[in-house]
Amino acid sequence: MRPRRDGRFSPPDVRLGYVNGVFGLRGDVRLFLYNPDSELVGLRFVVALVAPDGSRTERGIETRPGSGRRILARIDGVTTPEDATALKGHELVLPEDELPQEADGEWYHRDLLGTPVETESGTALGVLRDIVSGPGMDTWVIRGDEGEVWVHARAVDLIEVEPGGRVVVADGAVLRLEDGD
Repeated sequence: MRPRRDGRFSPPDVRLGYVNGVFGLRGDVRLFLYNPDSELVGLRFVVALVAPDGSRTERGIETRPGSGRRILARIDGVTTPEDATALKGHELVLPEDELPQEADGEWYHRDLLGTPVETESGTALGVLRDIVSGPGMDTWVIRGDEGEVWVHARAVDLIEVEPGGRVVVADGAVLRLEDGD
């Protein structure tokens, strides 16, 4: 799930997720992270908490895994369930220059979205519009003049990846969707 465009945020803002509930009696919160596999889980860092009305406060936060895919956090200054409840719906935002550096062969989703995609034989597929994260690999959703195609983003099928420039995929990597006729 990708966050929707929202006037409370500017281009250098990276939206990590939001507070979606309270956990326990000490004021801990449950988080919904847009990338639950983020390297930020298990770390302490400073975020801007952006309220539904657009107001911002900077707070230290320490995240940790909970059971299953649940992510829990302790936010500086939040010590009661009532304090935590008041933060429900607040977005967690980092400036892009504070994100961990990607390793070779890794890209942030936000850097790939909108990039033109073509096959190794030169067929233009369209523009990368969505990325569906799954166990083991992502699936890229590409929309173009011929409709929508999917590509499983496996290293063996990615010939060239230049975020914001172009992506070239192996000819055999393209999955065409039937329209049910």
